[in-house]
Amino acid sequence: MFTNSFSRILPLGLSALLALPVVAQQVEVPEEPNPEDKALAEAQGFRLPPQLRRVDYRDANPWVLHANVRYSQTESAVKFGGLGAIPSTRNVPGADQTDFQLRQYDDGGVALDVLRENETDASGNQTSTPGGRYQVTNDDGDVVGDLLSYTPGQTRDWAFLSDSQIVNGQLHLNTFSTESTGANFARDTDGSGLGMELGVSKRILKFGRNTDLSFSAAIGLTDFKAGASERITANLITLTDVYNVLGTPPAASYLAPDFDALFDDIGNIVDGEGREITIPLQQITPDRSVTTLPNGANVEGTWDIKGAYYSIRLGPEIRSHISEKLAFTAGAGFLGVYVGSDFSVSEVLDLDGYPTFATIGVNQTENMSDLIAGFYAEATVEYWFTQRTGIFLGATFESVDDFVQTLGGRTASVLLGDATVVRFGIIHRF
Repeated sequence: MFTNSFSRILPLGLSALLALPVVAQQVEVPEEPNPEDKALAEAQGFRLPPQLRRVDYRDANPWVLHANVRYSQTESAVKFGGLGAIPSTRNVPGADQTDFQLRQYDDGGVALDVLRENETDASGNQTSTPGGRYQVTNDDGDVVGDLLSYTPGQTRDWAFLSDSQIVNGQLHLNTFSTESTGANFARDTDGSGLGMELGVSKRILKFGRNTDLSFSAAIGLTDFKAGASERITANLITLTDVYNVLGTPPAASYLAPDFDALFDDIGNIVDGEGREITIPLQQITPDRSVTTLPNGANVEGTWDIKGAYYSIRLGPEIRSHISEKLAFTAGAGFLGVYVGSDFSVSEVLDLDGYPTFATIGVNQTENMSDLIAGFYAEATVEYWFTQRTGIFLGATFESVDDFVQTLGGRTASVLLGDATVVRFGIIHRF
């Protein structure tokens, strides 16, 4: 049995040995590479095939820095409201008070009368006769002044500006103010719409060969400004005190002697012979009224606001490479807007030629800052020149509440609302 098996195997083995030289002759031996090509390949180093190089780009570094310009595609606007409210600049004491130095109105004034130096003795007692006159002499005894005496309940120091203030022998002195009727204007902002932005993201998870999840943070800066100049109407509020003139009413622009220190000298009430021709006025009066005339005031106004806002974005971001150098990102999250602005108001009451001692109006500037919350969503496309550096182009939708600044009852609302922002810049891994 063993002999039979061996007799079968032996011929097969000899046949295989005889066939080996023929097979060896048919297998081609690879040629030695060209020395120049071999040296070039060794200088370039080992390179992964394109499919694997996507991973090489993505895994270069976990941090990505964005530096870019942002341009708002949505024009923001500013709405000015509550315009035309001008408070009175006069603090007029009660019409029946006696402990005041001066009641100064917009069209006149009444000072508290006191004894003059030349009608008192060394102890401060009155030497003149109330209701009468007294004389002043020089060192030679010559009379150089014939003056009106101090009289309780009367004043020799008062002034007014318009003939219309004298009615039936009484003097009407007024202070003026206005209240808003709700006048408002909306203006587009004059800002360029351009801003700067910096952002950074950190990879936190990987999904397969091409996609990863990062957490991103960005801060951007955009400026804005807007203004309006208009003539508006407002309700006219007039406070009026009525005084009795104790004598023949003088002509308009009357200014008593002691008012020279308070107002410009626009009248001389001492004649050429030194005789005082002052007209006494009732010192105090209980006759006070306050009236409101709807739409009775014209106001020339200019309103301006200028400032800037920092947008702060925080949220997740997904990046996916579709080729070695091309990638797409998408993200959404919290948006915080820190706004700072200066609101300037200039409003002047126009009384249609009625004279006043000073301009009645408001000229103020106030600054304010606030933090407003919202949300954002963004998408970008990236092109990587190298494993670390590239460029990107994208759009961000931002939604945030309006920013409102107030000044003396007026409002300036910066309508940030919903805005689409185009972003383009450079990216860098580190």
